[in-house]
Amino acid sequence: MDKKVIHLAFAAALLVTSCGKGKESYKVEPLRVRTETVSPGTSSACMHYVGKVEEESSTPVSFTGSGCVTKVYVEEGQHVSKGQLIAEMDPTQCQNALEAAKAMLSQAQDARDRMEVLYESQSIPEIDWVNVNTKLRTAQSSYQMASKALADCRLTAPCSGIIGKKQMESGMTALPSQPVCTILDITRVKVKIAVPEKEIVLFSPGMGKEQGATITAEALGGKTFHSAQFVRSVQGEALTHTYDVRFSLANPDGELLPGMVVSVALPLTDGAEHPALTLPLRAIQQNTDGQHFVWIRKDGKAHRQFVQAGQLQGDRIVIPSGLSEGDEVIVEGYQKVSEGSEVI
Repeated sequence: MDKKVIHLAFAAALLVTSCGKGKESYKVEPLRVRTETVSPGTSSACMHYVGKVEEESSTPVSFTGSGCVTKVYVEEGQHVSKGQLIAEMDPTQCQNALEAAKAMLSQAQDARDRMEVLYESQSIPEIDWVNVNTKLRTAQSSYQMASKALADCRLTAPCSGIIGKKQMESGMTALPSQPVCTILDITRVKVKIAVPEKEIVLFSPGMGKEQGATITAEALGGKTFHSAQFVRSVQGEALTHTYDVRFSLANPDGELLPGMVVSVALPLTDGAEHPALTLPLRAIQQNTDGQHFVWIRKDGKAHRQFVQAGQLQGDRIVIPSGLSEGDEVIVEGYQKVSEGSEVI
């Protein structure tokens, strides 16, 4: 009996020892993160938006009839003048129709000339004279329509501009109103931005904005343009709750091209610099209730801190409230932390 007790005591001691070692092996190490100490910066009191360049107008050019396209004379990006030949369509069918209409017109004219002699001598009833004149006018209309159809086999530019998208090539079958290409007017362009509904009041008619907006095109080496002329839409997007605002500006050299992405800065006051707390945009997160928050490091642990998100300044964002000077905000590695996590 004594030996059994000794063995049981020895096994219990081994179990306690192994459990103790297991607890030590699962010790959680502090998470490594990168922080930024909050310090005052400057804010130029501007609203920043991302915009897209649009043409002043876009004109689709198409044949009025159907047929095989024999030649397209323009290329994308080419400048064309009003009346310049754009494309040609096989005229065989239209020529045959014109010949038939011409023959019918000749026959109707001959019948009318013969009937005129009889009508003047009052040898035919009035109804026959009316019928022959009606047939003549019908034949004339058919001939004019056939002549117009033949002329429309040559497609010319209705206005001057730049060829945008070319949609047809030689050998393709053209259908009525199917665009062969589009002609863009870029002597003036529009810059479209999407404005949240809470900020659309800044673009109310009569607001004045004498200083205008500064438009920067990174594709042109950071070249800036200025515009104080804008038009806003009156119907917002149902999903994004934004309104389109379009700035108009001159583009005589054709530098700004449709589709270019630009940044738009709209001064709110006199453009003076004001102290402000800013953070990298990537550090700001949003919960399911729409509240913005950041992770801060305090006493070696991570804590959630709710903040108010302000205007954008490039890749940074102004924080009007929620943070104080000297706070350590986690800007990298915050994806791994939770409330109370140990961080270094």
